Parts: sequence; C-alpha cells; structure tokens
Amino acid sequence: MEVLPTLFDERAHNLEIYAQKQIFNRMAILNELPMNQNVAGEFTNMVASSNPDKLTGDPITTSEGVNFSEIKFGEPSELKGSTKPKGFMFRMSKRVADRGRLESTLQIFINKSIGRLINYYDDVFMKGLIAGSGAPAPDDLTPISKDITGFDILANEIKIKDAMEFQNEDDTGFSPNKMYLNRQDALYVKLALTESGLTDESEFEYVPTTKLPVGTQVARDTVNPTATIEKYADPDYSILAKFEAESKTGRLYDENGNPVPPSFINIKISEPDEPQRSNYYIFTEAGLNVMEPSGIMTIGGN
Repeated sequence: MEVLPTLFDERAHNLEIYAQKQIFNRMAILNELPMNQNVAGEFTNMVASSNPDKLTGDPITTSEGVNFSEIKFGEPSELKGSTKPKGFMFRMSKRVADRGRLESTLQIFINKSIGRLINYYDDVFMKGLIAGSGAPAPDDLTPISKDITGFDILANEIKIKDAMEFQNEDDTGFSPNKMYLNRQDALYVKLALTESGLTDESEFEYVPTTKLPVGTQVARDTVNPTATIEKYADPDYSILAKFEAESKTGRLYDENGNPVPPSFINIKISEPDEPQRSNYYIFTEAGLNVMEPSGIMTIGGN
C-alpha cells in the first residue's frame, strides 16, 4: 500500500495537499465520478440524439475554455471535448514573508482560488451534463413553484424514475437519485416536502445550484457512473500525480489507510521575476466526458 507522508519538505507539495482537500470536500461531483488522467487533453462524448434527422449545427461553446464541435456520426453522435488549464497566480513579496504572514496569506490565496475554480467547474460540468443528457423527460410533470405540494413532488419523482429506467420499453439499468435545480426551485421543493411531512419519502437528493435557470432540472444516476472527469495533473507540478505514476496500483493512501482522492490540483512556485517577489500558481485542467447519456435527464429549459 502506497502511503503519502503527512508533511512534505517542499511548500508546493503541502499546498497541493491542502488545496486537494478543500476542493474535494466542497465539490461533491469530484467524489462521485471516475477520474481519468488524460495526457492528450482530448476526449469523445457519445451523445444519443433525440432527433436523428436533425442536421449537424455550428460548433458549440459550452463554457469558456471548453469547446465542443459536433460531428455527424450516425447514432449516437460524437462531441469532441478538450481540457484547458484554468487557474490563478499570486505574487508574494519578501516583506509579507518577513512579517510572518506567508502561510496565512497563502492559505487565503488557496481558499479564494478554490472557490473560483469550483464556480467555474460547476458551470463546465453542468453544461456538460445538459449537453450529454439522453433520457427523455416526462411531459406531464407538475411545474415547481411556491404552490407545489409534497405529493406533487413525489409524483414527479415516480414519473422521472420510470422515464429514465425504461426508455423505448427497454430497461436501461439507470435510475435517477440526484436532482440539480435552481436555488429558488430547491427552496420550494424543501418547503413543500417539509410542510407535507414527506421529506423521508423522497428518493431524490435535491442539489441547489446557481448554474441552472428557474424551471430547469438535471437528474442523474450517481450509483452507476454516467460520465468521467477527464483531467490532467502534471507530475512536474503535482506530487500526487508523480506518486500515482510511480505507484504499482495507481492508488494512494493517507497515514490512516484511507484512499487519497486522485490528483487534480497543480501547484507551481516560480523564481522571482522581480526583486524580492515570488509567484505562486494554482491551476487545474479538466472536462466532463459523458459516457452513458441514458443515465442523465434534462427537464425544462426549452
């Protein structure tokens, strides 16, 4: 069993471990989907088309830095995806370090950077789920509003589960258990279930997000992986990626025997480009690769 040290000699390695814990603790989807170390930075999504006669459109930009161009390829179609580095830089002056504020200032920098990276990837991954969703949504759902009842919500869940589990009368092997929705819609759902005393009857985990408009929901199966996170952690800037590459199993563990999440964060500390200044970089490179469109459903948003 490959065990990581509790403390590294190099500051960059310790910053990486701290940043890794922050982003994996705050971004659930990183723990739910398999990760693939993608050196090439390119991948292919298999997306089932709901309209086989629809002509190929113009290239689609799903978010800044992640471009997809659709290719006509029978059924299903292909979406070519790519990963792009995203991150932040901070300049640390010798004066700050001399005043004993180096560690606290770096922690603030890492925390702010992680928050913005989470905001960015929330958008990238949500758009990826929507673009890759292939399960048809029921057309007789009760719209979410302040007047919705807990019974309406449970009825919606039953219809959504049936629509995903059986497509064209075939058992897909997928069953939704997580629903992403706008924060306002999530509040209405929570209030309705609570007031009706039906919270324990719900089979969905409702996840509020700012990345969806009111009325749009995305349901997915988190038990059976429907997508992978394609990422690249550079062994030159990620001690975890370096250890993974050298490990016989590719898996790492902490001192308590718990699995360490896959490498995701890159940290670089450069030589001063100005007198008495050092540059600190934190960056990531990732994209969402939908493998099973039948396990993802987009509701509304038309």
